[in-house]
Amino acid sequence: MAKRGHHCRGGDLNNPNQLTEIELLREQVQALQIKFEEAQQRIAGLHVVHEVAGSLTSELNLGPLLHKIMGAAVEVMSASAGSLLLLDELTDELVFEVIKGGGGESLKGVRMSRDKGIAGWVATHRKPLIVDDVNKDNRYYQSIASSFDFKLTSLLCVPMISRNKLIGVLQVLHSTPGRYFGSMEQQLLTTFGNQAAIAIENARLYESLKDERDHLLVVEDEIRKRLARDLHDGPTQLLAAIIMSLGFTKELIKRAPEHASSEIEQNVSVAEKALKQLRTLLFDLRPIILETQGLVPALEVYTQRLKETDNLNIILSVEDEFERLSGKAEVAVFAVIQEMVNNAKKYAQASRIDIILRPDESQDTLTVLIKDDGVGFDVHAVMSGYDERGSLGMINTHERTEAINGTFKISSEIGHGTEASLILPLRENLLDDQKDDLH
Repeated sequence: MAKRGHHCRGGDLNNPNQLTEIELLREQVQALQIKFEEAQQRIAGLHVVHEVAGSLTSELNLGPLLHKIMGAAVEVMSASAGSLLLLDELTDELVFEVIKGGGGESLKGVRMSRDKGIAGWVATHRKPLIVDDVNKDNRYYQSIASSFDFKLTSLLCVPMISRNKLIGVLQVLHSTPGRYFGSMEQQLLTTFGNQAAIAIENARLYESLKDERDHLLVVEDEIRKRLARDLHDGPTQLLAAIIMSLGFTKELIKRAPEHASSEIEQNVSVAEKALKQLRTLLFDLRPIILETQGLVPALEVYTQRLKETDNLNIILSVEDEFERLSGKAEVAVFAVIQEMVNNAKKYAQASRIDIILRPDESQDTLTVLIKDDGVGFDVHAVMSGYDERGSLGMINTHERTEAINGTFKISSEIGHGTEASLILPLRENLLDDQKDDLH
């Protein structure tokens, strides 16, 4: 009786074709396992990056934030050292802001043209870059390498971009032979770098808002001081005189009533002068007519009040008509004129002040001139020490001019008066409905 043949489910192991198929399957399983492990590592890395990046959003002070970013990048990448460079948009240079590890602290504040070094290449091309051997890369800046106290081997550098704007670059370094950065590290650091860029932008915005708040507080204090001074030197003195005169008038009514009427008339005249001064102060603080009727009517009232209250020879000339400006532009122009006229009143000893509004023929620009025939001054000497005197008038004038994309200049010569000019683009500073009419 013949024996039944033994059935092998796995096939004939002696068959070389089947052995090859099994080996291929093993290789595929191993490859899938490697990909799975890499995916797990990537997920774990992204989780760490997400946690670290989340902690960055709570730091709004730029200095500590930059150190946190650099420390986290070196730690997450298990790197030997790293550096963070920010782009200075004014000079188009990269500036070393934070250096961690490797003794490269002497690089702090060092500037580098954006077309120099590996960092410059990354900033220019806005692409991440891995360099396995920096010593063989002709883009590497050897003068930078000499700042580190170890032999640098591999490097990973990524751009920091926020809202399509380059903020700077972030780079991490290895000093251990055989240690290299891979595509996974590149992806992680690129993700982290972009999140760090957003945090940096937020911190800069916060610092800008703080500076603006502090500036507004200083301006507010300056306005209070000026108002207090104007009240003290003007209406307060007149009211004190009225009170004294009324006391005298009271005695006159008792002793010589026939003279009281004349004294009362003088008090009425002084009271009317005080009222005009108070109304002028209120007008200077908030000229309602500027909001309701526009720049030219407001200047007409302003100059007329100065003639009446200060006996000032001030002439307003509007050389040609122009469309009404936006509220922001009208407030800015009016404030600049006020500042220049106040300076002329205080220091120029002028017999005449001219305010000239001159739109060009094409209605593209408006030139505002404030001229006086006073004693004049050395512009360079005064402006060079302006900040130290703690006065904000000229600073506010320049800021208001910049806010409407205008240009401000002042020229003067001792003994020959002073001329200030404000030139602003008309079309972009018109009221919205006026702009629509132009289109």
